[in-house]
Amino acid sequence: MVMKKIFTGLMVFVGLMSFAGCDKIEPEEYTVYDGAMIEWETGSANLPAVQRVYVEKYTGPRCSNCPTADVTLDAIHNDNVVIVSINHPTGQGTPYPNQPDMRTVGGTVWDNYFGINAIPAAYVNRDRSTQYLGDMANIGSAINEALATVPQIAIEVEAIEVNGSVYVNTHLDYKQDIPDVLTLTVALVEDSVVYRQLLPDNSIDDNYAHNHMLRKVVTSYWGRDIEASGKKETKLVGSLNLMLPSDVELEHCHIVAFVSNKASRKVLNVASCEIQ
Repeated sequence: MVMKKIFTGLMVFVGLMSFAGCDKIEPEEYTVYDGAMIEWETGSANLPAVQRVYVEKYTGPRCSNCPTADVTLDAIHNDNVVIVSINHPTGQGTPYPNQPDMRTVGGTVWDNYFGINAIPAAYVNRDRSTQYLGDMANIGSAINEALATVPQIAIEVEAIEVNGSVYVNTHLDYKQDIPDVLTLTVALVEDSVVYRQLLPDNSIDDNYAHNHMLRKVVTSYWGRDIEASGKKETKLVGSLNLMLPSDVELEHCHIVAFVSNKASRKVLNVASCEIQ
C-alpha cells in the first residue's frame, strides 16, 4: 500500500525510511501517468486559509506573441499564483523539426474542451467567462480579484522522490460547507525547458527557456473525485505515486495540485511544490 507521511522538517527522513519499508506496490496501483488513482484517508492538519490562483496558459513554439505573454505572466508568478503552460496541439503549437514535442495528451484534452482557437490564451481558475489573449496585459486585475476571495477549501501539496518514484500527498481542509462534487487533479510541471521559439520580431531563439510547462497529467485528465461529505472542517489526505520520465530534469520539476468543481470545471484552489 502507499503510505502517507508529512514530508516536512525531520519527517523527510522518517518519510524516506517509511517508503523504503512499504509493502510491494501492486501493478494496478503504480501508474506512471494519466489515470493514477488517489488513496484517501482522514487528515489532521489545520491548513492556513490561503487562497491561491491557478492560471492555465496555452502556448506554442511557432507563436510570435507567446514570449510577450510569458514575460507578463512570469512577472506575476509567485507562491500564490500557480501557472501551468500547455502546448497547443496544432498550428502554432506544432514543434519545429528536430525539437522537443511539448504537446501532451492531457493538455490536448483540455485544449479541445475549452475551445482554444488562438494562442496565447489563458484562463484564471478556469473561469470560462473571460479568456485572456495576446500580451495578457489585463490579466493582473482578475488574478488580484481572485486572490482576495475567501477560500472555500485550503490545499497544500508535498512530494518526495525515491529512486525515480515520486510520492505525492495532497492535504485538504474544508473551510466552508461545499455541497458540490469536487475533484483533485495532479500534474507534473517543468521549468527551464530549452527549445526553439519564434519571437515577436519573427526571429527564432534556439535557446528559449520555457517555464511552467505541463509534462503530464498524473491523475485522470479531469481529476479524481474527492471522497468527502463536503462538510466544513473536513480534513483529508490524498496520496498517489508516479514514476519520473527520462526526459525531465528533476531539479526543474514541481507538482501542481488543484481542486475543481466537477460540473463546471472551475478551480477552487491550487497548490504547488518542488519535488524533494
